[in-house]
Amino acid sequence: MTCRIDRLDTEAVTSLEANTNIQQATAYMAKHGLGSLLVTDSETDKVIGLFTEHDLLTRVIGAGKQPQATSLGEVCSRNLISIPHDSTCKAAIQLMRRNNCRRLLVYHHDNLRGLIGISTIAHAMTEHQGFKNMLVNLVGGLTLAVVLAVIVMLIIVLPDMLQVAEHVMR
Repeated sequence: MTCRIDRLDTEAVTSLEANTNIQQATAYMAKHGLGSLLVTDSETDKVIGLFTEHDLLTRVIGAGKQPQATSLGEVCSRNLISIPHDSTCKAAIQLMRRNNCRRLLVYHHDNLRGLIGISTIAHAMTEHQGFKNMLVNLVGGLTLAVVLAVIVMLIIVLPDMLQVAEHVMR
C-alpha cells in the first residue's frame, strides 16, 4: 500500500486577512497554538500567502520591522505550492524539495482541504517503510523456519535412510 496524502491528517486551515497587523496575528497564533496561518485578500477572500513562525523571525523581527505597523500581506510567503489530495507522499516530498518548502496546500479539485507539513509526511513514510520491513522479516523468518524443519526431519530419518540404502546395496 502506497503512502498517500489523502490518508494523512492535514493541518486545519486557519486564515486571517492580509491587512491584519503582525502583533494581532501572532497573538492569535499563540492563543490557538498555531505555527502558521493562511493570509487572504479581504476583497476576494482568496488565499494570497502563508505566514509562518519562520516568516515572523526572518521578515519581521530579523528585518527590524514593527509588529504593530506591519501587515501580514507585507511579510507573508507568496507563490504557495499546492498538491492534489490523491498524490503520493513521495511526490509531495519531491515537490517540497524542488520548491524548497516545508508545507503544501492540499486541494481536492478546487476545494482547499488543508496544509500538510514535511514532518507529517516523513512520519507516515517511516511507518510505511517499517511495515514493509516487518513483512520482509516475517517472510524471511518463516522461510528460515521451514528450512530448519526440513533439515531436522532429514536428520531424524537419516538412520532409517542409511538402513534402506544398506539393504538395497546387498
